[in-house]
Amino acid sequence: MEEGRDRRRFVRFPAEFAVLVRHLGPQETENLAKTEVVGQGGCLFIHPQSLGLEETVELLISARGLVLKAKARVAYASRREDGRYDIGVEFLAMSAEDQEKLRHALAASEPTPPH
Repeated sequence: MEEGRDRRRFVRFPAEFAVLVRHLGPQETENLAKTEVVGQGGCLFIHPQSLGLEETVELLISARGLVLKAKARVAYASRREDGRYDIGVEFLAMSAEDQEKLRHALAASEPTPPH
């Protein structure tokens, strides 16, 4: 496998969308967050607290006047200097209608360059 090659399957876009993060489980919690990067396969959002790897969350994303819902799996969490967390999630389930809303919301954005 080629070193340094970006292994993500979907193009990512810089996008600041408001997101309600509902942590599913025995102690269900909700927090508001903001996305930094979004793609058809997942997103990165800034969250006030860490979320465990592999945990499942439900997201309500407000994107350019559209609201879409997704079930997602936490792929990584990284603490920022300001004490908040970068949370990267992979979308597990999203309706076809919400996938189309997301495509529409991202259409005006420029993709981020691969790392």
